[in-house]
Amino acid sequence: MGNTGEASGKRSRPTRKKKSRRKAEFASEHEMCAHFIQKLPKEWIAYPEWANWDILLVRKTDGFQVGIEAKLRLNAKVISQAAETAYQIDRQGPDCRAILIPKGSNLDFQPVCNILSLQIIEIESETSKSLSTVNWFRPKLPNPDRASPAGNFKEFYPTERVELPEIIPVAQAGKPAPIKLTPWKIKAIKLDILLKKHGRVTRKLFKALNLSTTLFLHSGNEWMHKGEARGHWLRGPNFPDFRAGCEENYDELEKRYKIWSKTLPLEEIAEPVV
Repeated sequence: MGNTGEASGKRSRPTRKKKSRRKAEFASEHEMCAHFIQKLPKEWIAYPEWANWDILLVRKTDGFQVGIEAKLRLNAKVISQAAETAYQIDRQGPDCRAILIPKGSNLDFQPVCNILSLQIIEIESETSKSLSTVNWFRPKLPNPDRASPAGNFKEFYPTERVELPEIIPVAQAGKPAPIKLTPWKIKAIKLDILLKKHGRVTRKLFKALNLSTTLFLHSGNEWMHKGEARGHWLRGPNFPDFRAGCEENYDELEKRYKIWSKTLPLEEIAEPVV
């Protein structure tokens, strides 16, 4: 009886409640990317949907680059998108590779990211961030002295950094199948602008723009046809609408015409069309 009394008199240890992580909520990857870009420090420039990254970050002071893929869940798909593959080793690439996810997401795949030197960036939403939390995302982006805290943002030391466009793409980062501004499309837009201003172009201009004459002149799609003057090519009935989906970037390139056209051989197409 005595033992029974002793056992019943003992108090059981209170079970500790596991601290739950308040998860940031975003309606889509696009919303999360837009929120992230809005909260960037001033020393960083975001190039949305460039070079097959949802966001390519560039540090203003030295051109240091961070390529970012965004997903609402950390999974194998986004890891494979961000990871460096064997054929990319000697190609252009960013200094660091990262994955943007909502704060409080499941981190079961974090060890895999560590092995592949992929940095996980967790971002707060408007509803998840507490008043005591200073930063909207963690970890902080690497500073020019490279002393990012806790050894974050491992470098890949690419043979060459990603070539940047002369204009910042106006695109919705993180949207599925977005209309992307690419190096080829920038050249095609310039050709379109030249045709609009001069009414004709020459093979020399194709070479200067590094555009394929085969695609535009000889593919049978009636994009362009010969003009009356020798060596002149005019817009055809099926010439693509390169402005569609890239209206703001098209207009910006049109405004910058006098700058980028200085290096082109325009002498053979005479005066602009009024």
